[in-house]
Amino acid sequence: MDASDILVVLIGLALVLIGVFQILRRYVFLKSHCKARVAGKTLDVERTERQRDVDSYKRVSYYVNYHYFVDGVEYARRRMISKRQLKAIGKHDDFTVFYDPLKPKRHYVLEIRFRILFTLLLIALGAVLLYYSFI
Repeated sequence: MDASDILVVLIGLALVLIGVFQILRRYVFLKSHCKARVAGKTLDVERTERQRDVDSYKRVSYYVNYHYFVDGVEYARRRMISKRQLKAIGKHDDFTVFYDPLKPKRHYVLEIRFRILFTLLLIALGAVLLYYSFI
């Protein structure tokens, strides 16, 4: 095994571990700890465009800024969202935030969905890299 094979194995392993960690964090840890709920409010939605050079296409990203209050303390957050989530959030200014009563900063919002398909694709890519590096 030369240096390039080791690099491919490390990248594949990192992709698989990061993907599995994200799924476990979202579906096991957050859902089991974040039992309390409170109303959240959208502050604003940002749209950013980036273009690397004149010949490349513009990359558009959307961000939502929101906040929620727990025991009189304000918690604000900025999250990247997809265009589809932007349309869903645009219809509602208020949404439900599930938070951990022991650590209110730890939370999740059902309306801002976790990108499970993207995470599964990362895991699959990592598995393919690992598989082909050991053949």
